[in-house]
Amino acid sequence: MYQLHVNDIYHYLFRLTRDERLAEDLTQETFCRAFSSLDDYRGEKVRPWLFKVAYHAFVDGYRKKTKQPFAYVETLPERRDHAAVDPAEQLINKELWEVAYEYLERLPEKQRQVILLSAMQFSYAEMAEVLGIELADVKRSLFRGRQKMRQLWKEETR
Repeated sequence: MYQLHVNDIYHYLFRLTRDERLAEDLTQETFCRAFSSLDDYRGEKVRPWLFKVAYHAFVDGYRKKTKQPFAYVETLPERRDHAAVDPAEQLINKELWEVAYEYLERLPEKQRQVILLSAMQFSYAEMAEVLGIELADVKRSLFRGRQKMRQLWKEETR
């Protein structure tokens, strides 16, 4: 279970925290919590269950550090082949991701979360399970988040 999911959990937590060490610590915390709560595991799909544990570890860690400023993600999904990128294209992509990041920062937390999980190829049902919300709420939050990001993009390009 650890070997199959550790990289995905780490990347998710890194996108939330933008801090390698914190993401590593939270990844370790996630698997420690998962191991200690195996008695509570009800046979649901493992990946969404682990992401739910990771999300709660993240939220608990955030609550402990409420006095410090907080940032969610630096980039959305990463390029698969970084070595084959033209420097000009890389600069343009970096600027576009920075703009997307700014827009993502303006969204309410639930909308940010569903957009991040959607970018990681989670189904609606899996997102609902990870975040502990209703399926309709996931769909609504994803729609509104995307709509808000489009609106921000249009306002910026005027």
